[in-house]
Amino acid sequence: MNAVEDESLLVTEACQGSMQAFERLVELYEPRIRRIIYARTQDVQLTQDICQETFLAAYRALPQMNGKELRFAPWLIRIAQNLINSEWRRRKHVTLIPFTHPYGGDDELEEGTGEEYLGGEEEFEERVAQRDLVKRVLAQLPASSVMCLLMDAEGFSYNEIAETLQDSLSAVRSRLSRARQAFQRIYAGLDQEGRS
Repeated sequence: MNAVEDESLLVTEACQGSMQAFERLVELYEPRIRRIIYARTQDVQLTQDICQETFLAAYRALPQMNGKELRFAPWLIRIAQNLINSEWRRRKHVTLIPFTHPYGGDDELEEGTGEEYLGGEEEFEERVAQRDLVKRVLAQLPASSVMCLLMDAEGFSYNEIAETLQDSLSAVRSRLSRARQAFQRIYAGLDQEGRS
């Protein structure tokens, strides 16, 4: 049995009330969901809260879902997006942050920064400047383009992005292409400005 069949079976079992299947789905998806949420909030505590609320909302809704037809990852991201949007409306703030977790890889977010990440003073300043530049670029892009870029950076397929954003595959390809071009153009412009 391959990974897709395993996931499909886990989703079907979770929809039928299997706590073990749902726990396994949480283990599989929590790091990805957490990174996506963190990339949009840049707040570790808020990320943890929204991530927990996302899985709780999913758990509560699973009994009403058809496990054989449910695309779990896009559905889960849509739940997280809705919770982020609700939180933003409640707090009346929006923060857009870079694509990757500072440590890279698939590990969960950790509070604080390790010595290996900080490196030397020049390396640290370079990373801070680069992250600030990426943050400024993302702030100038439309929210739908930012979400496309973030999901693409997380390794989601075009089909998964289209399903999550409830858009056609061709629209996602086009938006992602334009978003990449706009990102590169704005990044180069801001980078050139910063070096002058």
